[in-house]
Amino acid sequence: MKPVKQVQSISSADVPYPPSFIDRLISLTQRLPLPYWQIYLLFFIIQSLIIYLIAWIDGSISLLSSPRILLLFPAWQWIPFLIVTFLNKTARSTIHSFSRLLGHPDDELEKLKYEFTTMPPRDVIISSTTWVAFYVIATYFFFYLYQDLGFGNLLRSIVILEGLFCFATGGVIYYHSLRQLWLVNRTVKTLKRYNLFNLDPVYSFSRLTAWTGISWVLMLMLNLLLFPFGAALELILFIAVIQVAFALAAFILPLQFVNNRLVAEKRRLLAENRQRVEATLNRLHEQIDQNQLNEVEHLNSVISGLSAERDMLEKIPTLPWRTETLTGFLSATILPIILLIIQLIIERWIN
Repeated sequence: MKPVKQVQSISSADVPYPPSFIDRLISLTQRLPLPYWQIYLLFFIIQSLIIYLIAWIDGSISLLSSPRILLLFPAWQWIPFLIVTFLNKTARSTIHSFSRLLGHPDDELEKLKYEFTTMPPRDVIISSTTWVAFYVIATYFFFYLYQDLGFGNLLRSIVILEGLFCFATGGVIYYHSLRQLWLVNRTVKTLKRYNLFNLDPVYSFSRLTAWTGISWVLMLMLNLLLFPFGAALELILFIAVIQVAFALAAFILPLQFVNNRLVAEKRRLLAENRQRVEATLNRLHEQIDQNQLNEVEHLNSVISGLSAERDMLEKIPTLPWRTETLTGFLSATILPIILLIIQLIIERWIN
């Protein structure tokens, strides 16, 4: 279901805030007849062709030390839109699964979905302004790189404007991700009690946090593949480590509360089990001491059942995600980064 239809299911009086200009752009692309990923791919191709054409007209295409650098801003422009749209779709399905535990009315669930998939306009403007300021400062200090990389005057001017728009819109992915992770943490705290025997809804949000972390690593991979870092290898490796750390934090920290609650619930059930075992043993001892053995067999069966219950409880996992989710996340984030970094180190050593 498209996000615009979700918004239409809420009356205008119930909407906590209007959509940001980023959300309006995303909704606009989803009204088009093609799937959203094909639309973003088409925009990426068109923007890349235009910038390569400008480089050819400017005479810079043969001077560029690494022509793939021209793909950097188109990737930063449309990959974040793709990720934001995908995370919004994942959030809606996640809330639908988790709603079985919340027990909220339909209108409250729609509001929750709206919050997860729609960013407040003021916060988006602040995020965009911050990234634009960062881009202007970075461009000022690293302006010499344009000449070192072989950019002509026309190409340099167009790319600077391209980057300005890119940072103003594409940079919102970080605010979007952090906000969704905060909402995950807030939502799981509204559940008063977790059922160890009904963990499927509990695992719902781990898909969203896992894909968020993977998306951050995806952006890092694009940087490593497209940016000709050359002598700045140490800086790039440092940024890679920080980005991977953020990805791990995005996957783990928002659901730490869930883990704590599951651990507490498991301890409570085990404590009750031990109390029942103690009470049953006391009764068994009384029967033996009084030489009334008619209930001994029955009490032995009770103790066996309580032992089986204890073994069952001890085997129930308290991590807020399935094992395959954790394995898939680590495979999709850590392994590609390690392989790419090893490759870059070998290339630097050979050169």
